[in-house]
Amino acid sequence: MAVADKMLKVLKLSQEVVDVYRDELSNESLTGVITDFSDDFLYLSLFTESGAANGISIVFRHDITRMRWSGNERQAIAELIEAAGSKATKPRIELESIQSVLKSVSDTFGYVNALIERIDDSITFIGEIAELDEESLVLDTYGTFSTRDRSKLLLRCQDLTRVDADASYERSVALLARKIR
Repeated sequence: MAVADKMLKVLKLSQEVVDVYRDELSNESLTGVITDFSDDFLYLSLFTESGAANGISIVFRHDITRMRWSGNERQAIAELIEAAGSKATKPRIELESIQSVLKSVSDTFGYVNALIERIDDSITFIGEIAELDEESLVLDTYGTFSTRDRSKLLLRCQDLTRVDADASYERSVALLARKIR
């Protein structure tokens, strides 16, 4: 068994708080616990620095440059998670392909947050899947808090770097978007 697979298996079982870095895509780490993984994907249940559950994130394993666990900062977050009684968000997500990830997240939460960080790490597309095949994703996007502008968006699946759902901001945007249908 490869060292990375061995460590992921140990961390999944222990539910230890980890920081996942994807330095070529983002300056920020993803903090959470490992819910699952496959040869291609890592599925994290995210937490804030204050220990609150903050949704899920599925990233490509080949984009991960480093992972850190243990240490004072992550231990403090773990203690805050316990003190707050926070529970990891961890529905079953299919990790076979980017299409199965998108479909599973959409089926579970009613929307997806699709990121194309190689193109622009500051843009996020939240919406409902209108169509999906091997090459393309069509989203009925929700827009932002300020614009609340609904539109259709075509993305190439090969450009996707991350799929998120159930964070506070995403839930709020989805709620507002559904009210203005």
